Amino acid sequence: MMPQVIRPSFKGGLIAPFVGIFLAISCIVCTAASPEIVVVQSADIKPFDETRDGFESTCGCTIADVIVTGSARSDVTGTIRRMNPDGVLAIGLDALERVQNIRDIPLFYTMTAGTGHPFQELKNLAGVSMFISPERQLQAIKEMFPNARRIGLIYDPRNTASLFDRAVQYANAHSIEIIAKKADSTRAVLPLLEELKGKIDVFLMLPDVTVTNRETIDSMLLFSFSNRVPIFTFSEKYVEMGALAALIVNPFDLGAQTGEIARKRLEGRSLGGSTRAYARQQVLLINSKIAQKLGIAIPEAILKKSVTVK
Repeated sequence: MMPQVIRPSFKGGLIAPFVGIFLAISCIVCTAASPEIVVVQSADIKPFDETRDGFESTCGCTIADVIVTGSARSDVTGTIRRMNPDGVLAIGLDALERVQNIRDIPLFYTMTAGTGHPFQELKNLAGVSMFISPERQLQAIKEMFPNARRIGLIYDPRNTASLFDRAVQYANAHSIEIIAKKADSTRAVLPLLEELKGKIDVFLMLPDVTVTNRETIDSMLLFSFSNRVPIFTFSEKYVEMGALAALIVNPFDLGAQTGEIARKRLEGRSLGGSTRAYARQQVLLINSKIAQKLGIAIPEAILKKSVTVK
């Protein structure tokens, strides 16, 4: 009697359980192999949470922990070193300041300018600024105010020299005059505003911590109302307070863009060095009440593609 030959079936039978075990092990290995990132947030607020979600959607990594700098875990750097992650994501300026002394693993940033002093010295830092590029800012100003030719700004070269240089390059190519004042301290901002009286058509507010802060914002808004000079800014908060308009970012896409940079870096497709990018998506906000108070008519085409803040 011939021996019976049992032929395993790929549709079930003997092979199927082994295939299932193999796939399960493979999934475990894949999960374990994904880089671990510790996220440090300056605050536990919705825009930062959306940014984190966007980062996680593209980074190809595992979020090992989320540290909010305002919490009781004050030794942020020590906590991160004990966890020994593959990288750190800082969301917000305070978060970036807390982790800047970490130099032996990749640091990624977003929801902050992240390009000024002392961050330009960090060779392991890469990320996406919450600021829309100066070229897009000036292009939007030109579309909103076709007759505006003189754009005023105040900046601290230690923080925003690169933004200023790019703004000047764009302005020179598009018949716009940049009238700039350098501020080496917050106290210098008010006198410099006085020097701009009667000399500018629009004031461009930069994300410069020396120039734009709690101590100066009221003076800037008073300058705007008193001289009927619109302020173009980078923050929804300042539009709600009285600036005429702003180009702001989409938090989720900002995180996703940062995650794409992180994935390339962690997979070895980006060979170290500093990758600093501007946000690729933008939302135009307009305060319609301020436009009426300043007697400014916004072109209908601009209103159709903007979000109105009342």
